[in-house]
Amino acid sequence: MNPAARVTQPPDPEPPVVALADRPVYRLTVEQYHRMIDAGVFDGAPKCELIHGIILEKPVPGPPHSSSTRRLNRRLGELFSEPDWVVGIQDSITLSDSEPEPDFYAAVGPESIYTDRHPRPKDLVLVVEVSHSSLVFDRSAKLALYAGERIVQYWIVNVGERRVEVYTQPKGGKNPAYKQQTNYGPDDEVPVVIGGKELGRISVKELLP
Repeated sequence: MNPAARVTQPPDPEPPVVALADRPVYRLTVEQYHRMIDAGVFDGAPKCELIHGIILEKPVPGPPHSSSTRRLNRRLGELFSEPDWVVGIQDSITLSDSEPEPDFYAAVGPESIYTDRHPRPKDLVLVVEVSHSSLVFDRSAKLALYAGERIVQYWIVNVGERRVEVYTQPKGGKNPAYKQQTNYGPDDEVPVVIGGKELGRISVKELLP
């Protein structure tokens, strides 16, 4: 051994982010995801959702998010209280390669049609996400996901910027998006319009903590 040489411990390797990003990712089907749930794979684990075949851990909601979610569900629940509607609160919806859990959804009823399955895009008339720390994800990945599935109306309750963003007229294809966005500030009321019929209006202030 060269007298000038000395043995040292190599530094910890950098996280292989680039290398992993370049590798193919195995994506689960919705059916495989359901089998994992039925087998108890996620029992005791943090809450998660399937997005484009990838299992993502859901962030733990802080008090502002939780408060806004409760307000939203109380007010929208009043408008969708008839038996013709079914509402879900942080429950699963089944899409082609995803199974997200939006903070609120409204689907056509009756309840009996969902005893053995979750609502699908053709059933859904409104999907809502409450966004605080998750705003970037909800405006990008979630928005593109819902638009690509032709979910007719998507709301973001934007807690940080104190407004409600209403997205309508979805278009699919390679770059799915909503053609129309309408923003409602704290002094506005959001019309809840389903199939061309207004069910009622909700004050933005009532939805914000």
